[in-house]
Amino acid sequence: MASASRASRVRIEDGHADTAQIAEFERDRRELIRRGLGIGAGVVAASSIPLLLSVRNAFAAGGTDGDILVSAIKLEQIAVLAYGAAIDSKLLTPGFAKVARRFRDHEQAHADVLITALTDLGGTPPPDAQIKDVDGVVKGLGAVKSQADVANFAIELEMAAVAAYYDAHSKLIDAKLLQTGASIMANEAQHLVVLRQAVKSDPVPNAFETGEK
Repeated sequence: MASASRASRVRIEDGHADTAQIAEFERDRRELIRRGLGIGAGVVAASSIPLLLSVRNAFAAGGTDGDILVSAIKLEQIAVLAYGAAIDSKLLTPGFAKVARRFRDHEQAHADVLITALTDLGGTPPPDAQIKDVDGVVKGLGAVKSQADVANFAIELEMAAVAAYYDAHSKLIDAKLLQTGASIMANEAQHLVVLRQAVKSDPVPNAFETGEK
């Protein structure tokens, strides 16, 4: 029995991980490496791979609707900061800056609605995100040097958001929150279409948007 138990679980530094989780990490890691996580001539740091997975896990592993809302609020606040930094970078054309401002406003609207939902449940909103927290979702914002870099960074950020909301739907219980999450996820997918067009990639590569390519 002991050997069977050891065979079904893998020991890692900070505890136990199911083999299914390891397999999912490896599949996503290879997919992200294959895609190159392109940012201009460079790539997002390899350490972004577990960060992207941690965003998804924070949603999927949420114990209650309130826990998931806290993670969602943090993610939306981080998106607001990332778009704000992109606008302030002066790397964007007037047209693209207008798009970035609209997307930033969308993310702020998402955060506001989620904060209201959390307080309605009796929860306490998390502290405001800081610019350093952006690296906790996707690394590389501080290294962008062109509008294309910004667009590619934003694509990875939006894909992380879509993936997180997709996973959250397997855990959320409240029907109204499910509806709100689906609406936000659809908006993030709309952002992806525009951003992909900006870097001249396929704007709608899949019939079902899940945050994975």
